[in-house]
Amino acid sequence: MHSKNSLQKKLLGSVFIIVTILIILVTVLVTFFEKNRFQRMEFDKIYYETHAIKKRIGYLMFGSNLRYLMITLSNAKSANPSILYFVLTNLKGSVLVSDDENMIGKNKIETVTLRDIVKPAFEVSHVEIMDKIPSRFRIYYSQLNKDIYEGKTLRARKSEVIFDTFWDITYLDEKLGTLRVGFSRQTLKKHLIFLIGGMLGTGFFVLIVALGLIFLVVKKSLQPMDSLLSQLSDLHNADKDKTLRNKLAEIAWDKFDSDIDEIQRLKNAFSKIQDFFILNWDQLENHRNNLEKMVGERTLELNSLNKELTRQIEERKEIEARLLKVQKLEAVSTLAGGIAHEFNNIFMAITGYASLIQKQSEKGHPNAVKAEKIRNLIDEGARSIKQLLGFARSGKYDPGPLNINEILRVNLDMFKRTRKDIKIVTKYAKDIPGVFADRSQMEHIIMNLLLNASEAMPENGRITVETNNIVLDKKKVGPDKLMSGRFVHFSIRDEGHGIKKENIERVFDPFFTTKPIGTGTGLGLASVYGIVDNHDGFTTIESMEGKGTLFNVFLPAIEKENK
Repeated sequence: MHSKNSLQKKLLGSVFIIVTILIILVTVLVTFFEKNRFQRMEFDKIYYETHAIKKRIGYLMFGSNLRYLMITLSNAKSANPSILYFVLTNLKGSVLVSDDENMIGKNKIETVTLRDIVKPAFEVSHVEIMDKIPSRFRIYYSQLNKDIYEGKTLRARKSEVIFDTFWDITYLDEKLGTLRVGFSRQTLKKHLIFLIGGMLGTGFFVLIVALGLIFLVVKKSLQPMDSLLSQLSDLHNADKDKTLRNKLAEIAWDKFDSDIDEIQRLKNAFSKIQDFFILNWDQLENHRNNLEKMVGERTLELNSLNKELTRQIEERKEIEARLLKVQKLEAVSTLAGGIAHEFNNIFMAITGYASLIQKQSEKGHPNAVKAEKIRNLIDEGARSIKQLLGFARSGKYDPGPLNINEILRVNLDMFKRTRKDIKIVTKYAKDIPGVFADRSQMEHIIMNLLLNASEAMPENGRITVETNNIVLDKKKVGPDKLMSGRFVHFSIRDEGHGIKKENIERVFDPFFTTKPIGTGTGLGLASVYGIVDNHDGFTTIESMEGKGTLFNVFLPAIEKENK
């Protein structure tokens, strides 16, 4: 019996040690992989949340709208309990916006201390659709220097380690500052505690079940051997009850082979247990690999959705900006038309009275001279009114079939007499179709563009005039406007100083000019835009500072059957 118990204890002890080591090893490995996987998921979640905030505050920071910056960041913090604090700094490191008003204006953030500023735990370099410079996103481990409260609720304790995120804020290819947001690690800690507890509980259950099964197998396997050992141990009592010969005769020697079979079956049972653990280990590895693959696929899907959403947001912003510009031009056009008509009526009355004064005054009389000056000033004002009416699209038109090549030749001949220092290069398309337009208005457009080009080149230079016959297929020329069909295109290119990038969108705005006060009305290009639009055409501009400007005018061509 002693040998039996000793053998059972040795077997159970060995199995206990092996199973315990395997369970601990599996628990440690699964915990390690799960921790890394969940932490990466947490990093991705933080990245997408802060990226959404960063996109909203870029244009607000560009406009120095601190009030809406504070509202946007405060709303984001209220919506996400994991956000502990936020700080927005400019390029000099000075705090512009923070949830802690005491930090605004300071250059040092006293809330946290970075543990390792050299090596971030997570880093991404991101480029927005409308920008050319990358925005860096980093996550560091930081330690809180004070308790964080939300009202009276304690959100995080002093010395607690948190995720400290940094976003470079960029807008229109310009870095404006840095957004810093702190995130709690409590969600990650709770998940890991739950994971470790679940693994230990499962391991303990497997250990108990395995030991119970092994105990039953060992006990059953050792019963025949125990019977043989018991009979052999009773041989010393042979002289009392029976002879040794009778005792030996009673022993079931034929069961010895059966004992060997039992031991072999015991060995097979241990082999099956070994195979069971190997199989479960392989299944665990496959599960982990599949899980990593699913996480990778989901991450790629989220990245794709985020890029598509970013593209749609940028398109919407562009459409809204264009629509706002069109609405502004329409409003100014209506106002300009009304003002122009009123002034035109006033000018007609003044001109009449000036003519009357001239008739009633003798030649050379001071009143006659003054009346002549009044008429000259009225003529100059009338020219401005004509430009204003052109922009307002309410001028009087007398349209008819025109050949753009012929009009360009006539106007270029007149222009050459005024600027002999400028070289004119022409590239006229042959067999160009006609356009249905007002001749005087077309001449007004051409002369305005030529004067604009010549003023960009005070000394010498070259102007290139080109015409083309083109076909457009749903070309986008406005936020909700597409152009299709055959068009006559003419362009005027100069080699002047060009237009600054921030002014290109405003060149067609009425009264906008970069010339000194008194030298320009800001109505020339505005009238060009209005006249072309009133002829169902459109204009575009291409310019690079220091390299010149190209104005394109597109007018609907007269179809052959209508000629």
